[in-house]
Amino acid sequence: MDEEARTVAITGARGYVGSLLRRAFTARRWRTVSLVRRPSPDGTGARPYDLTLAPSPALLDGVDTLVHCAWDLSITRRADIWQVNVGGTAALLRLAQRAGVRRAIFVSSMSAYDGTTQLYGRAKLECEGAAASLGQGVVRLGLVYGPGWGGMAGSLRRMTRLPITPLLAGGSYQYTVHEEDMASAIVRLASVAQIPLVPLGIAHPEPVKFGHLVREIGRASGHTPHLLPVPWQIGYATLRAGEAVGARLPFRADSLLGLARPAREVPNQGTTGELGLSFRPFSL
Repeated sequence: MDEEARTVAITGARGYVGSLLRRAFTARRWRTVSLVRRPSPDGTGARPYDLTLAPSPALLDGVDTLVHCAWDLSITRRADIWQVNVGGTAALLRLAQRAGVRRAIFVSSMSAYDGTTQLYGRAKLECEGAAASLGQGVVRLGLVYGPGWGGMAGSLRRMTRLPITPLLAGGSYQYTVHEEDMASAIVRLASVAQIPLVPLGIAHPEPVKFGHLVREIGRASGHTPHLLPVPWQIGYATLRAGEAVGARLPFRADSLLGLARPAREVPNQGTTGELGLSFRPFSL
C-alpha cells in the first residue's frame, strides 16, 4: 500500500508517547486519527474513545493501522486496573481484528516481564497476551526521554528541582530510549511487511544506573540536584500510605516498584536489529 494513503489511529494521542507518535506519523505523510476522550469541537482528525467504555463499532472505520498507547494511570486498585486497562485494551484489540485493521501495535513497557511483581507490569503482560492471541504486535518501551520531557522522565525532572531530591532505588538501573528513536521505530514497525509476533524491546541494551540517570536529568535542566539516598522500601511504604488516604502524590507506589525491580534485559534485540531498528545510548 502507498504509504501516503495509510491511516493510523492512535489512542492516547494527547499523552507524551501518543503525541510523539502522531507527529512522527504525520511527518511521514500518514493520515492520523487521534482516539481521545474529548475530541476538539471541530472534530478534525479525532474520534471519541474511552478505555472505560465499549468501543463504538465504527471507531476504526477506514483505519489501516492501530497503535494503542492509552493507559489510565490514575487508578491504583488491581480490580480497577484490570477492568479499565486490561479489559478496555482487549475489547479494542478484538474490535481491530473484526474491523479488518491491517496491523495493531500494543504499546507495552519494559516493566512487563515474567516474574514482575509490579501491578503495571503484570497488567501490561496480560494485554500482551491478548494481543498475541490475535496475531497483533507488541512493543516494550524503555524509559522514554528527550526534549518533550513527559512520562516518567518528566516526573524525575520535576523531582530534581526540589531542594533535596530523594534518591530512591539509587543502585538500580533503567533501559532508556530517546523519544525520536522510539517514534521512528514504531513508524517503521507499522510499515514492515510482517511484524514479528514477539515482544520487541524499544530501548538501548545498555542499562543506565538510576543515580546517574537522575543526575543527568537534573544537569540537563540547568542545575546539579542534591541527592539524598533513601531506601526504596521506605518510599514505597510512604506512597502506599498516601494512596490509601487519597493524597495527591508525585509518584505512584507501583511506579517506584518498577524502578526498583527492572527487567534483566531488553527482549528480542536480535529481531529489532534485523528490522533495522537502532537506539542511541543514553545522553542528554
